[in-house]
Amino acid sequence: MNIDLSIFTNYAPQLFLGFWMTIKIVVGAIILSLPFGLVLALGRRSRLKLVRVLTTSFIEIFRNTPFIIQVFMFFYVLPFYGLHLPAAYVGIVALAAFGSAYFAEVIRGGINAVAKGQLESARATGMSDWKAMRFVILPQTLPIILPAMTNQTLSLVKESAVLSTITVSELTMAAIKVQGETFRPFEAFIMIALMYWALNETIATIMRRLERKVSSRSNSGRASGIARADPAVKDD
Repeated sequence: MNIDLSIFTNYAPQLFLGFWMTIKIVVGAIILSLPFGLVLALGRRSRLKLVRVLTTSFIEIFRNTPFIIQVFMFFYVLPFYGLHLPAAYVGIVALAAFGSAYFAEVIRGGINAVAKGQLESARATGMSDWKAMRFVILPQTLPIILPAMTNQTLSLVKESAVLSTITVSELTMAAIKVQGETFRPFEAFIMIALMYWALNETIATIMRRLERKVSSRSNSGRASGIARADPAVKDD
C-alpha cells in the first residue's frame, strides 16, 4: 500500500484546527468536572440520606451507561426543553458530566484511604467537618489520587472522539472530513492517532512530574512532623 504523503501536508491545517478544538473541549470538561466530582464525592459521604441517594444515583447512571448514549441524550433532549446550545458546548457539558462521575469515585476512594483517626482528631480540635476535610483530609488525599486522576484525564481525551457523532469539529471529525475528500482513510486516521498519542503522552509526562513533586513534598512534610514530635530526632 502506497502512502500519499501530500495528504499530511495539504490537510495538516484542517487537522490541527480539529486538534485545537479537542484540547479546548477536554480542558473545559476538566475545569467543570473536577469541582463537580469533588461535590459528588462529598455528597456521597453526606449524613443526609437524600443527598447520598441523589449523588450516588448520578454517579452510577453516568458510570454504567455508554458515553455515546449520554452524548445523544444531551444533544437531543436539551433542545426539547428549550435549551439550544452549540454542539461544542453540548460536548463539553456531556464530557464533564461523564468525567465528574469517575472523578468523584477517585476522590472518594482517596478520602477513604486516609486514616479515619485523622478526621476524628481534627474534629477533636474543634474543626468543623468542612474545615477538617479542607485542611486535613484533602491535602493528604492528593498524592493518593493523582495516578487515578491521570488515567481518567487520558480517558477523557480519548472519549472526546465520540463527540464527532454530534458534528463537533474536533480531531476525529476533521479526519472524517479529510478522508471524505481524499478517499484516503489510512493517512487521515494515522495522523490523528499520532496527535492523540502526542497529547496523551504530554499529559502523562506532566502528571508524572506532578506526582513526584507532590510525593516528595508529602514525604518531607511527614519527616518534619516526625522530627517535631520525636525528641530523639531533634537531638540528632
